[in-house]
Amino acid sequence: MSATSQGGLLKYIPGLILCMILGWLALQWDHSIKGWQKDYKECQKILKANAKGEPPFGFDEYKAKREERYKGQLALYKQGVAKGAPKKPYILEKDVYESLVTTKEIPFKLKFGEKMIQFQLTYVAVLLLGGMLIRNTVGIPDLFKPGTVLARPIIKPGIVLLGGYYVWSNLFKVGLVALLLVIVFIFGTVVLVSVLGKKLKLDKGLIGVMAAGTGVCGVSAAVATAPIVKAKPTDFFYAVGTILLFGTAALFTFPYIGKALGMSEPVFGAWVGTSILNTAQLVAAASWYGHDALLTANIINIVRVGFIPVVVLYCIWFYLIKGASAEEPRKKMNTWQVVVDKFPIFILGFFAMVTLNEFGVFTKEHQYIFGKQFLKIFFAIGFAGVGLNIAFEDLKKAGGKAFVIGVSAALFKAVLSAIVVMLIGTEVFFVKGR
Repeated sequence: MSATSQGGLLKYIPGLILCMILGWLALQWDHSIKGWQKDYKECQKILKANAKGEPPFGFDEYKAKREERYKGQLALYKQGVAKGAPKKPYILEKDVYESLVTTKEIPFKLKFGEKMIQFQLTYVAVLLLGGMLIRNTVGIPDLFKPGTVLARPIIKPGIVLLGGYYVWSNLFKVGLVALLLVIVFIFGTVVLVSVLGKKLKLDKGLIGVMAAGTGVCGVSAAVATAPIVKAKPTDFFYAVGTILLFGTAALFTFPYIGKALGMSEPVFGAWVGTSILNTAQLVAAASWYGHDALLTANIINIVRVGFIPVVVLYCIWFYLIKGASAEEPRKKMNTWQVVVDKFPIFILGFFAMVTLNEFGVFTKEHQYIFGKQFLKIFFAIGFAGVGLNIAFEDLKKAGGKAFVIGVSAALFKAVLSAIVVMLIGTEVFFVKGR
């Protein structure tokens, strides 16, 4: 390796180390904050009892047993047999208990008095909000910026590891519905924005990257289509500004909207999978909501990201072939090479993991190791990079009619898809792994 290439790699190290440190601190905080919850402690008791052979009970039986035990202890105290008065038992809420016995995963909730607050202070929230706070107050020295940008794609190895939770039958079940959602809501948005932009006589470069970004998967799709539609740097920045603004707003509001609408985790995963524009923001919102939400959202995102080559082909047709005139003859383009260059390779890794799991390679212990340990590590580093790169000045780069079209199309897609996925229901979107 030459000294030049070594120097090129070295510039990423400080920023990557910073993201690793922030990710580690957030994971430690996540572990600590859970230990302070009464829900968490009670869930641990139930899981330990089940591990010792005690079968899981229905909620009413669980509640009755806790109350019966308390009455027995109270009677012994009144008889003078027990020295201290027993504490009234802490009983989980019904939805928390049922989620626990169904998924064997401890739900994350914080309770202050009688008010239940969800999603707050998880490692996802800490990294995103903390990163934004650092970036927009004290700022990030130039020494760290290259590495923080490189940290964001580290989320993708985590997505590959998620493949170990799926089997092909369930991937096809949810994937078929996901394909229909992609065609109707996502590719439909590309067409809608393209047509509206052309009617309003906006620059084809601007509306091309806006259509791809708001329709498919945010910045990645915008990057893929920018050279095809000959987008100017200002066009690209306007489109990215719109994508980041909508995605950031959705990231911090959709989980609460989902809870307010009573969405289950799989339904919420389907919603954000079709609505949130950027992969990193989508994964963050789904992780924030719950593990089942992440599993469903990931399938839809895989289908959606796989459509990048299709959108590239569409843009070649719409902007180069259909839009060509006699005065502006078409230039020859190696379409196949463009598609190959833009195909997301991490999807192949995800499919390989699904295949291995189909053949029973991964046990529950394996899934815990790479799903609960390495996956969180990759996500934590990536989310640190995402938070540190959400700059308010970048969010201001959206402008004019293109911003109105992009946000309006994204909002329309979000509202319509929320209605549709809620009507379809949990059972269709629920992922049952091996």
